[in-house]
Amino acid sequence: MRIAYVHSRAFPSVDANVVQVVQMCRAFRSLGHDVTLFIPRHDEQASDNAARVRAKELFGDPLGFDVVFVQRKKILGRMEVLGSVRGTLRALREHPQDLIYSRNPWSVSFLGRTGVPFIWEAHEENVHKRSAMLGSFLRNLIVRASRGPNMVKLVAISDALSEVWANYGVPRAKLLTAHDGVDLKLFGNPMEKSRARSELGLSQDARVVVYTGALKSDRGIEMILDCAKRMSDTQFHVVGGNSDEIAHWNSEISRMELPNAHLAGRIPHRDVPRWLSAADVLLMMWTWQVPTIRVCSPMKLFEYMAAKRMIVGPAFPTVLEVLEDRKDAILFEPDNVDEMERALREGLLRANETELPVRAYEKVSRDYTWEARCKLILDSLEQPGIS
Repeated sequence: MRIAYVHSRAFPSVDANVVQVVQMCRAFRSLGHDVTLFIPRHDEQASDNAARVRAKELFGDPLGFDVVFVQRKKILGRMEVLGSVRGTLRALREHPQDLIYSRNPWSVSFLGRTGVPFIWEAHEENVHKRSAMLGSFLRNLIVRASRGPNMVKLVAISDALSEVWANYGVPRAKLLTAHDGVDLKLFGNPMEKSRARSELGLSQDARVVVYTGALKSDRGIEMILDCAKRMSDTQFHVVGGNSDEIAHWNSEISRMELPNAHLAGRIPHRDVPRWLSAADVLLMMWTWQVPTIRVCSPMKLFEYMAAKRMIVGPAFPTVLEVLEDRKDAILFEPDNVDEMERALREGLLRANETELPVRAYEKVSRDYTWEARCKLILDSLEQPGIS
C-alpha cells in the first residue's frame, strides 16, 4: 500500500514532533508499505538535497522512506502551516497514494477533498494553542470530518485523549487509542554502563541520574536542581534544551552552587541511548503546568522502558496507563519535590536490581514498538481497499 504522511513542521529537526513522525514513517515501511513523507524543508537547508543529507545525519542512513518537500508559503503574511497544506495537496496530486496519515489539524478539511482515505492523529485536546476561536473552529472541522467517509480513523495517543474526542462528538467506532512507541533497533540494545560512561567522560564510580527532554519552564527542571542540592553525592545530567534555556539553567546552577548538576545540551536522537545506558536512574520529569499532561503519551517514557535501567517519574494519569508503580517503575506524586527525592533515593538504592527494568522492557518490546503501533492502526481499518 502507498502511504503518505503529511506533516507541517520543518524538516529535518530533532524536535520530538518530527522525531515521532520519522519513527512512524519507518515503522509503516518496515511493515512492507511504500511510504512518502510530505513536509516543508527547514529554512536552514539550502536545498532539498542538503535537507536529505542533514536528515540522514540526524536520524541515520538510510532514512528508510521517501521525502517530498513542499513549499512553505505564507497566507496573509502568516499562517505558514496552512500554506504548506496547500502545497502538499498539489504534491499529492503528483504522487497518488492509497492512504494518507497526518497529525496536522489544518490538513483535515483539505484531505477530505482528495477522495483518498485518511487517518488523523490527535496529540492534544487544544488543537490551536494561540487562539481559542481557531481551536474551536478546527475542532469542529475535525469532528465533522470524522463523521464522513474519508476520515477512516482518529488515532489518539492516550485513553484520556480518546475520551476527550469522544465527548467532542467523534464516533467511538472511528476512535483508536495508540500510545507512542520506541525504536528497539535504536534503544533496545543498551550498551554496558561502563562503556557508555567512558565514551561520555563520566565517572565510573558516581551515582548518576539522567534526564533527557525539554528544558521548558513547565518541565520541573527547578525540581531536578532542588534534588541535586539535597543529594550532593549524586550526579545529575540533563540532556536537551535550546541555547537560551541552557544559558538560563546554567545561571541557576551557578547561583545554587551545584557542582553535581550538568547540562549536556541538545543532541541528535540517535545519540540519546548512550546517555540512557550511562545512568543508574532515568528520571522522567513533567509538572501539572504542562498543557497536555492530562492527555499526552511522551516518547521519553517508552525510550526509558527500553533502556533496561531503573525508571523514576511522576504518577500522572496517562503515565499510569502504561506503567505500574513498583512493578516496572518507581513513581511519585507529581509536583512534590519531597516525594521526588525519596523516589530518587529508592531508585538509586535499587539501581542494581533487575526486576523492575526487565518488566518495563518486556512490556515495551511487546506492546509499544513503533511497528506494533502502526500494525494496530492498520489492523483497525475496516474500509474495503485499505489493507
